[in-house]
Amino acid sequence: MENVKISSYQVFTLIYIFVLGTTIIFPIGADAKQAAWISILLGLLGGLPLLIMYYYLNKQYPNLVLTEYCIKILGKHIGTIVGIIYILFFLYGAARDVRDAMELVPLFLDGTPVWAIGTVLMLPVLFGIFLGIEVIGRTGEILFLYILLTGIIMVIFVFFSDVVKLENIRPVLEPGWGTIIRTTRNETWMAPFGEIICFTMIFAYLNKSKSQLKVGLAGVICGGVVLVFTQFLTIAVLGEEIRNSSIAPLLAMVQKVNIGHFIQRLDSLFMIWLIVNAYFKITIFMYAAVIGGATIFKVSKNRLIILFGLITLFTSIFFAGSYKAHMNQSDIVLKNVYPIFSLYIPFLLCIVYFVRQRLNKMGK
Repeated sequence: MENVKISSYQVFTLIYIFVLGTTIIFPIGADAKQAAWISILLGLLGGLPLLIMYYYLNKQYPNLVLTEYCIKILGKHIGTIVGIIYILFFLYGAARDVRDAMELVPLFLDGTPVWAIGTVLMLPVLFGIFLGIEVIGRTGEILFLYILLTGIIMVIFVFFSDVVKLENIRPVLEPGWGTIIRTTRNETWMAPFGEIICFTMIFAYLNKSKSQLKVGLAGVICGGVVLVFTQFLTIAVLGEEIRNSSIAPLLAMVQKVNIGHFIQRLDSLFMIWLIVNAYFKITIFMYAAVIGGATIFKVSKNRLIILFGLITLFTSIFFAGSYKAHMNQSDIVLKNVYPIFSLYIPFLLCIVYFVRQRLNKMGK
């Protein structure tokens, strides 16, 4: 671990940006059709108990990260194996977000090789990790205001362009509660709310450890509400068919901005949003992996940065041959893989810790 601390506000901004990430750009929850925003809202509500569970674990070991207290709870051998598996999970999460950017950037830079996009994106990510969590936190604190202000501007311009049609939302519950809940379980619960497991590798740096739950809840709720509202707005503007068939419905919505034939096509704002959001989500995943590796293998984090960066880059390029394959893979891992790391293992850690504490008290 690094011998630094970051403020509650910095952690809040990192969580907020992480929740939005690239998720805000893609048609998440498409199976729920015009009720996709309800599915995301349910995912947010389901994500709060996960955060409370992570808080419970961090509260027992306030100065340790997840890979360290896995060893404390499960023992050296099993805990080390679980920690290594978490490192691979974090690297895979980073690779998926790099691939997200690879699929979206060519919308503006047609013909650019995907490896070039990935390489250019990874360089500042690796540099940020080299500088450390304190610099990452300060950067998030600065760029949070940009994301917030430009987001408000985009929403205002969309409303003044008179393209919002609430009839596109109705009938709200046409897909049925069964479809909405199934979409929540399979997709919108784990992405992005289950991915908050990354912050179990960051909460130990919080300068006021007692504020972890408050800061975490504030970041997840604020980011989640903005995500819900944004997806509601894209459906209201585009309709569920166009929204769900588009690779980037947020971009399609922004392109409809037209105020007096003067303010039009805010594509540049979208592009900067994409880069900033993708940068922070990749950085946090990568940082979690690097710190995990440093604590398990007892080496400096700087010795792992290049290696983990190359693994992430090559994984993002070769794990899926096309955008369709990338999204199909996403459906599989969100349903079957992410719950293992975001729910089952942390829940098992809570149970084992609780049982061991009770047995120790009975032994005394």
